[in-house]
Amino acid sequence: MKFDKEVVETYLKIINDNNPIHSEIVPGQLVCEWLLNEVSWRKYTVQYKKPIYINEFLKKEITKDKIYCTNEHGIVKIVVKNCE
Repeated sequence: MKFDKEVVETYLKIINDNNPIHSEIVPGQLVCEWLLNEVSWRKYTVQYKKPIYINEFLKKEITKDKIYCTNEHGIVKIVVKNCE
């Protein structure tokens, strides 16, 4: 999975976000929406470990109580933990 510039710009328009950091870095909430689309957790915590750059290849690994977002080099970018 990659978030390209067009997807990020569209998302930023929808949420009215003008933060200049998002010219290179994907908004964390956009990534979290992708990470959470296969689970039905109502309570969770998010740990943002490293920035995710536009066009960076990502994968997600879902376990019983956590979702890991890593890049192609295995670097953990985000961890979502189920709190239910």
